[in-house]
Order: sequence, then C-alpha cells, then structure tokens
Amino acid sequence: MMHRAASLIACVAVFALSNAAAAAPQAVGAADRNADIVAVRQYRLTMDKVEKLVTASQALNKMIAADPAIKTRLDSDSDESGTIDQKVKVMEVDFPQAAAVVHASGLTTRDYIMVGLAFMNDVMIVSMKKGGLIKDYPANSITPENAAFVEQNFDKLKQLSEKLAPPNSGQQ
Repeated sequence: MMHRAASLIACVAVFALSNAAAAAPQAVGAADRNADIVAVRQYRLTMDKVEKLVTASQALNKMIAADPAIKTRLDSDSDESGTIDQKVKVMEVDFPQAAAVVHASGLTTRDYIMVGLAFMNDVMIVSMKKGGLIKDYPANSITPENAAFVEQNFDKLKQLSEKLAPPNSGQQ
C-alpha cells in the first residue's frame, strides 16, 4: 500500500481508492449513484495519460522526499473522503508546488486525479478477472474500451504501476 503522505500528492488519485476498490465489483448500488465513481469508471485511459501520471507521480515522490515539511503537511491534511472537485482544490490551493509538478507533466490537476483513479480501478478489475476472482466484468465497473486497453497492455501497465509508489513504500 502506498504511504499515507503520498496518497494526496504522489498519487492523489488514491484518495478514493478505498471507495473505488470497494465499489468496483458491485454491479448496482450506492457506488453507481456516486457521480465521482461513475466519472472514474467512464474515464478513457490511454498509454500517454498513464505515462504522464507516472512521470508526475515520480516527480511528486521526489519532491516529498526532498521536503519533510510537505510530508508533514500531507500527513495532517490528508482526507481521503473528499470529492474529486475537493481534491483538485486542495492540491491547487494548499499544495501549488505539487500542482505545478503535475502541470509540468502535461496533465491538469483534474486529469491527474482522474487518470490515477481510472488506472487503479481498471487494472484492479482486469487483475481480478485474470486471476480468476471474477468470471466477467461487473456491470458499470469498467468500460469495454478500458478493459481492452488494460488487457492488451497488462504487463506494461503493471510495470508502470510499480513506479507510482514512493521509494520508501517497499516498491520500486
């Protein structure tokens, strides 16, 4: 699991991972009425966006490692229950240096969050199917386009996902 301080910046998208992960296998329910979860599930992934996510996350991880004050602020400000709009605002207002790093990667703050959430959700869902935990993709959990994209690029995407974790998390 990623370090808590990195949950807001290094992979801001992780803020909703608990919600997305819990909701992903559900066919119908409260998750299907949550506008953020629906938007994440419908977000179109591309290799370009995922590579930009990794670039931004690695730069953010370095920034956090180099500045203990940022890590301390993240630890105290981290609230994983907010909406995507709230996370965008927090990053842009409270952590403008992090937003600048994201923008330098070629993503908007919103896209950074959306790519991260969609990537984590979709790789998790495809992994569940590949691992035999589910037979078919649950309704509304992943778009057919994203399922095909992740299936076709599964090994490369798994390698890229390992680069999202901060260096001190035990992953490279």
